[in-house]
Amino acid sequence: MAPMAQPSVYMQPPPQQTAKSAEPKTAAQIGEEYRAALFAQCAQGIHQPKTSYGLCGIITGVICFPIGLICLFMDTEQKCDRCGVKLD
Repeated sequence: MAPMAQPSVYMQPPPQQTAKSAEPKTAAQIGEEYRAALFAQCAQGIHQPKTSYGLCGIITGVICFPIGLICLFMDTEQKCDRCGVKLD
């Protein structure tokens, strides 16, 4: 008997609500659900990276161009734009 293969994991959109509520949602409730969905992506490891360059790297890159560009790219920091976690 052959072993069963593991199913692939795919991102699925959040489930849609089919039941209609008596009260319409306020803008604050909709915004809170949107924010929770974005933080859920970060919790799953799907971050939105943002690279920032350090002041020392920028100054060295300008003064010692073109060799200073090595310093510029070494003096970088990546953070998630949504949750602020430092990425490697």
